[in-house]
Amino acid sequence: MFRALAGAPAAVPGHAGRMRIVLTIVGVLAALVVIAAVVIRRLPHDPGVWHVDPLTAPTPSTPNSYRVAPADADVDADAVAPTYGIAAADLATTFDRVARESGNVDVVGGAPANGFVTYVQTSGLFGFPDYISVRFMEVDATSSTLAVFSRSRLGHSDLGVNRKRVTAWLDQLS
Repeated sequence: MFRALAGAPAAVPGHAGRMRIVLTIVGVLAALVVIAAVVIRRLPHDPGVWHVDPLTAPTPSTPNSYRVAPADADVDADAVAPTYGIAAADLATTFDRVARESGNVDVVGGAPANGFVTYVQTSGLFGFPDYISVRFMEVDATSSTLAVFSRSRLGHSDLGVNRKRVTAWLDQLS
């Protein structure tokens, strides 16, 4: 009897058994996705960490950020900031409207009225947070410019999301 059991082939689950295994795996993966989405959406947005000056904040070692700064700024920028023919306070107000109208945007620290503000924008499905710090500066009596530093909190690459966001917001200001 022992020989018969030892030499017997392992039981192969039938179609119904394989379907149960697949459905169990799919169910576990779906539960993990839901849990991850809930955890990501509940991450705190600490102003002490994320409200940083876009002219002095260090550039992350990962390719998940994008920075625009005036030409004379002493910072590693991806693009030169445009100059606008309005006062810095008006630029801040307009920028704030553009940012908030883009959806899923909240203020983390500062305020447009203070000339320095940090926003968080979360993605639709999972709620991945990206932080966008902006400083508004007078160039002269009739013009102003800004510095923008947009970066992802999670992941290694942002697939160009930060560049696209900043470019779109600046295009809307023009």
